[in-house]
Amino acid sequence: MFWWEFNKDPFIRLRDAVHSGGVQTGSDDYFLGGVRRGAAKDSMKPTEDQIMGEILPALKKAIDSTEDVDIVGAVMVAMAKVGKDHQDFKLLNVIKPRLTSGNQEISETAALAIGIAGIAEEEQINLLSGMALDNEVGRKATGRENGVQFRTRTFALYGLGLLAYPTNNLKAKTATFQACKQILADDKLTERNIKVAAIQALSLLNLGSSTDAEKQLLADAVKVLHDYYMKPMGASQQMIQSHCATSIAKLVGKDHPEAARFKELFAIDLQEKGKVERKSDDIARACVLALGQLCQPYEEKDEKKNPDAKYSELLLDTYKKHKDQQTKFFSVLALGQIGGAENRKALMLELGRANKNNKPWFALSLGVYSYFRYEAQKKASGAIDPDRGVGERLYDTLKTENTPDVVAALGVGLGLNQYTEAADHMRTLMENKIAQEELAGYLCIGLALMNDMASTSTMLSVVDKSLRRPDLLKQAAIALGKLGDKTVADKLKDMLMDDKGSAPLARLSAVASALGFIGDKRTIAPLTKLLLNKDLNGLSRAFAAVALGGVADKEPLPWNSKLSVNINYRASVETLTNQSTGILDIL
Repeated sequence: MFWWEFNKDPFIRLRDAVHSGGVQTGSDDYFLGGVRRGAAKDSMKPTEDQIMGEILPALKKAIDSTEDVDIVGAVMVAMAKVGKDHQDFKLLNVIKPRLTSGNQEISETAALAIGIAGIAEEEQINLLSGMALDNEVGRKATGRENGVQFRTRTFALYGLGLLAYPTNNLKAKTATFQACKQILADDKLTERNIKVAAIQALSLLNLGSSTDAEKQLLADAVKVLHDYYMKPMGASQQMIQSHCATSIAKLVGKDHPEAARFKELFAIDLQEKGKVERKSDDIARACVLALGQLCQPYEEKDEKKNPDAKYSELLLDTYKKHKDQQTKFFSVLALGQIGGAENRKALMLELGRANKNNKPWFALSLGVYSYFRYEAQKKASGAIDPDRGVGERLYDTLKTENTPDVVAALGVGLGLNQYTEAADHMRTLMENKIAQEELAGYLCIGLALMNDMASTSTMLSVVDKSLRRPDLLKQAAIALGKLGDKTVADKLKDMLMDDKGSAPLARLSAVASALGFIGDKRTIAPLTKLLLNKDLNGLSRAFAAVALGGVADKEPLPWNSKLSVNINYRASVETLTNQSTGILDIL
């Protein structure tokens, strides 16, 4: 389920559910099955007064009163998630002094936080560019006369991309492009982290086509990525190059005129027939992922009507014949992302033939297919026509399966398909499999995705029983937030408040991240009290800061989901993810 963990946020969209109120436990909608829509809406979104009057001042007070590495790092990211200056202080003035910290983790987190904040003013642009390029501005800002540390340079590049993403300020986007172009053009610079960061930052330019300047910058960015991708390199460097394929797909999308050229390029490379000899499986994996983002739905076999049909056929053939297992798995997922009647037919057929290693990918892919089909229907008419055929096939498979990974994927797939007939069976499985926390957690998520309100009380019981099962605790809490339950945040808050320094790190992380994802304004006061309690250990206070940052987050999805979604996570570098201090690991 690694793919799901990197890609889940746009499917769950937890903050949308919480902030719109959702169907609340105990409300009229809850008892009437949602017939009286809107009657019991009760948003848990914090007000502007709460953010500016309570959260930001508390975070500022906390960071001013300690040098604890955990607290300082957590507070900087939390303040950056707010993304607004306070009337009494600017975020940059709080974060910038930490760039000179002798602690590398603090210095690099400060660089990243400037980007997360998304305030694309000249000083922020120049600071991040200066650090990324290791010029005089960057060296002065970090107090490193002999050169900015590589990790700080790398985090500054990620920060530039994050700064560029939400803004209409073309100057910020151009500065990001120029810095990344210079990094990729420097053949003497071989450090893989900084190269990957430059490629990923380019993927975040988020350029439209409303002006000639935007169109030209997009063309320039795509050319830089293409040129780097096509350089003859060894296997280890091709791991870096592989990020270009998914970044190009992110920039171009399905409907851009350049999509056709890149579909052909990636298809040729996938078949090892390209101009450049490819020695790394990461290239094939990235090509598959890119095709999943670039190809139009495969509705019928007539190539004149559907010129992309050949790419779906290639992906199916790749699943059947490719030597690399991960490339095969990604091919299955790509078919679901592309969608269309022919891909649906193929996925349904292969699900029945698949072994226990392959079956989870077909379950997820059919769920993803269903999700995107429903999204297209909602966009066209505002309503969905549930695909009962897919739901029935997934449910029939679930009834006969006992392999945990397969059952977990089927649970999520059924949730994405919204096949509610499976809910009773899934709920029983969830109750009986609590000891298998990963499996039970994904069943919770699947039930929430299908909006099974009847599971609320059972999930609350699961939370109570999961103090020693942090993964299950987090998944059950997120599921309850998705369902609109108003009590789980109180339970989580009490778990943090009751900690006297003895709670394992994994539990603190699970509780804090779940609270942040849920974003319930009612937790502000107790979390603030916890953050400012100097009698508690640093980690407990740091996780309170994490949760407060989540509550006040300016964005509907976690900031790092812009990077994690559709990334080739198998081609990882330490600053991207190492299960601890990579940017995809930061809460």
